[in-house]
Amino acid sequence: MKNFKQIAFGLMIGALAISFSAFTSVHNRNMKINRNSKGQIINVTTYFFNKDGNPLDKAASNFIYKDPSVDPDAGCTSGSVECDAQWMTSSAPTNGQSPTDAGSPSYVGNGQEIGPYNGL
Repeated sequence: MKNFKQIAFGLMIGALAISFSAFTSVHNRNMKINRNSKGQIINVTTYFFNKDGNPLDKAASNFIYKDPSVDPDAGCTSGSVECDAQWMTSSAPTNGQSPTDAGSPSYVGNGQEIGPYNGL
């Protein structure tokens, strides 16, 4: 019986560790950070939402970063317009920043989601 309790306790701790790591890794989802040999950020590539919904307008000011750990409901409704795009910046963006705010933006390519941005 004592071994059974120890095994159950061990499994519970393992499950808690896995669930905690799932929450801590959400922030870097779809974010690629390149660092130099000293650990300094060279550039960051991540997805920004298209605020105005015009897939032809690639102006950095029309895009906004929404951190999934802060705004988990931010996303796209169904439709046919490009909702997000991948941008490379000189630093990691924070919630609500445009690619320009994150520094030296460079458009990388089309995003993962289609449909108008829900504005959250």
